[in-house]
Amino acid sequence: MRKLFAWPVVLALIFSAGAASAQGNVANKYRSGMIDRFVKYVQTGSMSDNSAEWMTPGQEEMAQILYEDIKGFGFPTYFSKDKYIYVNIPSNLKNRQAPVLGISAHYDTTPDIIGNGIKPQVIKNYDGKPIVLKNNHVIDFDSDPYLRNMLGKTIVTSDGTTNLGADDKAGVTIIVTLIKTLAENPKIPHGPIQIVITPNEDVGRSAERLELEYYNPDYAYDFDGGVNGEVVVANFSADRVLVTAKGVNGHQSYAAENGYRNSVKPIGDLIAAAAPSKNLPNNSTGEQGYLEPHHIEYDPVNNTHMVDFRLRYFDQQEGKRYLDGIKHAADSLERALGTEIEIQVIKQYENVAYGVKPEALDLLSSAMKDAGVTPNTKKERAGTTSAMIMAKHGFGGYTVFTGQNNPHAFTEWLSEEDMFKAYKVALNLVKQVSQLKVK
Repeated sequence: MRKLFAWPVVLALIFSAGAASAQGNVANKYRSGMIDRFVKYVQTGSMSDNSAEWMTPGQEEMAQILYEDIKGFGFPTYFSKDKYIYVNIPSNLKNRQAPVLGISAHYDTTPDIIGNGIKPQVIKNYDGKPIVLKNNHVIDFDSDPYLRNMLGKTIVTSDGTTNLGADDKAGVTIIVTLIKTLAENPKIPHGPIQIVITPNEDVGRSAERLELEYYNPDYAYDFDGGVNGEVVVANFSADRVLVTAKGVNGHQSYAAENGYRNSVKPIGDLIAAAAPSKNLPNNSTGEQGYLEPHHIEYDPVNNTHMVDFRLRYFDQQEGKRYLDGIKHAADSLERALGTEIEIQVIKQYENVAYGVKPEALDLLSSAMKDAGVTPNTKKERAGTTSAMIMAKHGFGGYTVFTGQNNPHAFTEWLSEEDMFKAYKVALNLVKQVSQLKVK
């Protein structure tokens, strides 16, 4: 394991106000191209699909476009058979080593709302009036108070017939712009950087086929967040709990003699016992978890019913209590009804707070302040690519804002200013991590 420690304070003085200003001037050169890149990317539909074996054709097309764009910058780039895009940017530091900085994003968009045929609308010098989209969708100050911060600035919306895809094409745009910046400005000092752009985040599978040979950084940051300054420092742990009751076929009228067993009754009783109303998401706020019976499936050939529970929690002990409740109910019903019940627990994502280095937030906060951004830490009642990596591989990472607003909605929109600020944060992270040393 690599041991890390901060260089003496004198090293930080090397990066003077003048150096910071120079880096800011470099960033400004790339601002105008970011919107064009973003618009290009969202016009390629890349919806993921829960029912797909792995990829959708749209994701494959998007991955190919990204790979062609990125490999042209000259850094070692690996396009895996599973359509992950890995970029390895070697250190250019002289006579010393620095930790590995990891940056990630995802190129798929949600399957929950139409994300193909996107027609982005770039609104410059926003005047504060309600933005009326097709199909009677409206974005205004009442529905979205953050829009008040955009007066005179540039925003991007869809036309109202689709979502926009800023989740996470904004993050992808930031990363590709960062790669381009480092390629065209080789004098910017940086340590080793590992980048991964993944598929299938919006169906909870972005870490499923991740290859640690290409992405296993010391400090990981995921660019897939909301508005100016937001940083997700903790998130729900998520378990999918599949409970299957196995019935016994036979004629119901002679069940007492032929051993027929109904499989829906134990599932109904189990839901009532393990997920009373007080445990539902409707009664969960803040850091409270919940247990939701999401849907039921029936297999008539084998006479089985399966309930798919969604279990969410910040506190590991709370999650254990919910899971123990399911197991206790299943054991009781097996004895009472004589029906075999199986339980399968699938870890979907894990709270990144369990696996982040203590100094990671200080590094990010410094990078934000240098970009003129005030950090706004939050705990997310959802999951991210970092949370999925945490569940599968045991290292966490904070999720950084990208300027996306109202994700998974027809009224999704992008703040150009926030996206640019997030790009500056990424560029500053390169500087911050390069000041650390590997012992």
